[in-house]
Amino acid sequence: MVNIMGLDFFKESWKNKDIAIWLVLIRLIIGIEWFIAGLQKIIGGTFVSDMPNTLWYFINGPDPVNLGTNPNIWYVNLINNAFTPNAELFGYLVMIGEFALGIALIFGIFVNFSAIVSIFMNINFIFAAGWLGASTMSVNWIMAVIGLILILSPGVKTLSVDKFVANKVPVLRRFLIDWFGFEKLVE
Repeated sequence: MVNIMGLDFFKESWKNKDIAIWLVLIRLIIGIEWFIAGLQKIIGGTFVSDMPNTLWYFINGPDPVNLGTNPNIWYVNLINNAFTPNAELFGYLVMIGEFALGIALIFGIFVNFSAIVSIFMNINFIFAAGWLGASTMSVNWIMAVIGLILILSPGVKTLSVDKFVANKVPVLRRFLIDWFGFEKLVE
């Protein structure tokens, strides 16, 4: 019997070949989510030009008469001093970043780095818009935690370009697949 509260549970999960397909499915779902978000922004054609309005919304909320205020004052300062003066550049970075992140996760290209970018973007969305609604806050926390799972699990790299390259060039395995040496824990 596997102790669900101890390290044994995680060791057994990583050993179990059936779990890898679920981890890959999680990676694909998150990748598709990022891909669709970026693609919609690209196809819509107004994301970059609307970025100043979006940034204003992140500070003030949805009601122009009864303005709310983003409680993350340091983030409001970041929006006012860094993002708003560079709204066009910031818009392109978000749009292309989401699209590229989606492609990277779908195909399993630099999954660990992509997961870090995913976590970073979700935490930014939490500070920008999490105060506007519980669903925005929770979905971004869930995606950030899933990003952590993507980094920590070597099994999530099954059926990926990273795994293919690591099998062809074994010296890259630690960099591409298993940053933390978890594969050795389950041998």
